[in-house]
Amino acid sequence: MRRLILISLLFVIVGLTRMAAQTVIPNPSFENWTNYSNYSDPTGWDTPNQELMSIPFFGVTVVSKSTDHQGSGSYSAKLETKHITLPPTDVPGFMTCGTLTVNITSGTYTLSGGVPCVDLPTHLKGYYKFSPKGGDSCAIGIGLTKTTGAVKDTIAYGSFSTKDTVPDWTPFSAWIDYISTDTPDTMNIIALSTAQTVMTPGTVLYVDNLFLDYTTGFKENDPAAGIQVYNDRETSRLMVFFDFPRAQPVHIRLVNMTGQCVFSVNQGLIDKGRSIIPYETLKKGVYLLEILHNNKVFTKKFFLNNKS
Repeated sequence: MRRLILISLLFVIVGLTRMAAQTVIPNPSFENWTNYSNYSDPTGWDTPNQELMSIPFFGVTVVSKSTDHQGSGSYSAKLETKHITLPPTDVPGFMTCGTLTVNITSGTYTLSGGVPCVDLPTHLKGYYKFSPKGGDSCAIGIGLTKTTGAVKDTIAYGSFSTKDTVPDWTPFSAWIDYISTDTPDTMNIIALSTAQTVMTPGTVLYVDNLFLDYTTGFKENDPAAGIQVYNDRETSRLMVFFDFPRAQPVHIRLVNMTGQCVFSVNQGLIDKGRSIIPYETLKKGVYLLEILHNNKVFTKKFFLNNKS
């Protein structure tokens, strides 16, 4: 069981067949709960509750419905790290919108499934409260994958983690880092009250009102319709998305107000994909993003203020 807390946020997810629908987080406000004989799970999510409650006389639940909620609605998800007597070990509160199967005897698990994903979110966001014990840290993560035949590839991942005590409902944001130009077909989200090997019973994480954020800046009247630009101030990066009806040559430049080119990359022929422009080493100021594609120039002005 202790291996549960070793789950990496670069987890492997077994993909589902892509469906022509908008990417939806199941039951994102945790208003709906499915009742079983001696426990309940948030509808659309899986937890270790079933396996833990199967322990005779010593069963516990580590995910439960709480009336302590954020905003409208009535409930949130409460994840609590607990100690179980048989076998003696500590177990984190853990939930996933995929499928979690736990073997109590061997202390092993399998994580599979997910929900259909057909677009390119830039952030997983929501609200949380956290009460750690003994230096525990919590984690909320997202993974996007694509399955082709028997091959499943990780397309993007992101995570949020903290050790700080957060007594009031507070927004969190997990930047989704794309490591492939393919479009994902499956999304999985996990949350853990303890995300480290050494844990302390009594650590509690509340999660509520999850949602996906997307790139902004697309305008039909832009000279390069099919280009989206997102300025992620949290990580000091510009993220440029391309969605052309056919492959076209693309060249990107970032120019300061003195005319000096501070970033340049030749993307080559591209129809769909993305490019990341880091600006954490640049001086604070106004910059002009130039994108040359198909003999047309797209320009957009940004005030960049890095955190360094």
